[in-house]
Amino acid sequence: MKNEIAVIYSSRTGNTQKVAEHLAEALGASCRSVKDTAGVPENADLCVGMWVDRGTADAAAKKYIETLRGRRVFIYGTLGAEPDSEHAEKCIANIRALFDPSNEILGAILVQGAIDPALIEMFKSMPKDNVHAYTAESAARYAAAASHPDAADFAKVIAAAKEALA
Repeated sequence: MKNEIAVIYSSRTGNTQKVAEHLAEALGASCRSVKDTAGVPENADLCVGMWVDRGTADAAAKKYIETLRGRRVFIYGTLGAEPDSEHAEKCIANIRALFDPSNEILGAILVQGAIDPALIEMFKSMPKDNVHAYTAESAARYAAAASHPDAADFAKVIAAAKEALA
């Protein structure tokens, strides 16, 4: 790792913040919310994290991403779905597309995060024919996601970042 590194994150429920804090500690990097990026050196490599909202980066992360030009960036984030799913692959592609072409995307990884209980309640009120409607199958997925991100998720992000930033 040659340049200074800054870990930047957007988090709604704390999932992505937890990942960011573990990543920053492992990299010896500063850790900041997208809402407080003043003082991040212009030549620092960035690890930009977000929570997935409707198949892409959340609004606060998008706003920050739009400001970036000519940066080396590693993308990480959390989502409620399985991180090795087709949906996760599409999310990564959507997030990559948000970056100005002047940025160099070094790599990207998503790990599972617990789903916001408020979203689960919203899903419960949806009509049964809605793709996000609450079902026994989705309830099982939400329960499985509740323990994430965990130590294995942190390790995956750290390993991917170290490889990308090497």
